[in-house]
Amino acid sequence: MKSKILPYSIKQLKIENFRGVKKTGFENIPIDTKWIFLTGENGFGKTTILQALVLGLFGKIDENKILTTEDCKIGVNFKNKNINQINNLGDSEFIFFKNFVAYGSSRLNIQYYQTATEKIIPRTYSIFNTDGYLFNIEETLKRYAFRDKFKEKFEKLKMTLCELMPNIVDIEVKEQNSEDIVLYIEKDLEGNSYKGIEFEKLASGYKSIIAMFGDMIVRLSKIQDIANPKDLEGIVIIDELDLHFHPNWQRKLPQLLSDNFPKIQFIASTHSVIPFLGALKNSVFLKVTRNEEEGIKLHKLDIDISNLLPNTILTSPIFDFEGLIPNSNKKIENIRTEDDYKKLLENNEIQKRLNEFEQSNVDFPDELFE
Repeated sequence: MKSKILPYSIKQLKIENFRGVKKTGFENIPIDTKWIFLTGENGFGKTTILQALVLGLFGKIDENKILTTEDCKIGVNFKNKNINQINNLGDSEFIFFKNFVAYGSSRLNIQYYQTATEKIIPRTYSIFNTDGYLFNIEETLKRYAFRDKFKEKFEKLKMTLCELMPNIVDIEVKEQNSEDIVLYIEKDLEGNSYKGIEFEKLASGYKSIIAMFGDMIVRLSKIQDIANPKDLEGIVIIDELDLHFHPNWQRKLPQLLSDNFPKIQFIASTHSVIPFLGALKNSVFLKVTRNEEEGIKLHKLDIDISNLLPNTILTSPIFDFEGLIPNSNKKIENIRTEDDYKKLLENNEIQKRLNEFEQSNVDFPDELFE
């Protein structure tokens, strides 16, 4: 859809001789695709594919740190504003694409010093390492909070973060012991607010949202002149999207992110079927396989999941899951096939009443069968 075309989006990827990849890739990704999902078993190479994509966008060196020494071939074709950009790793015409961020599976640590710079935390560090810190969005909140000229930016930034965390109703910046602190205010299921708490005391799901997407906002804002985070543009790569999130959040996250960052394309690996229930209509699904003969391979799956329930998606080629019956089951005839737990409870109640009626020795009324 022309109105949904993204300013930056991946169209094609080719990889040769990179780690476990002999030769693989994908092509023909529509330029209005907001989500590209990768699935595959542990150790099959999802992280390797994401790292190869980063190399194709940015090159082998980031802030004087060499990302790979392998003699590999990686080509990326992507929409770069109004240009159809083709990057071949090592070519003289390679353009270092900076409107992207990439996150590995470790993303709960935030930098606590105002002096943090991109030289301290390279944009590619998280996807290639497990010990990196992310930019601290709290420093931006503190800088905006008490200055009139930043009041609008503060409110929009705060609103965006709160929208990403449905149970966080407000974010406050207060002075405490001669320094500013950021407090996050949660609500319970009845809508009552708790006392504000600091980042380190939050649950891992909240910390992951604040650390990862706070870092994203800081990095992209450094190179884009925007007043509202919703106007940020770029490509965001996330390894293990489902990590730290309850299934309710996993389902909501794709739509939440696209609603709040409508000009960003997300490329994410996941082990969970639940994010697929919240996948946008034009999402693309890629499956990673691996064997001795072919190495790591990518497969684009043309499966419409819009009308599928989790069990069907799990047993489809997306996950190839087998054995949906619990190991604790002793009799196959006892397996419950209801679509949801509420229906199971309703059927339990009906069965209970039928059993009670049967034991009562009361005859069925003759008119019941007329």
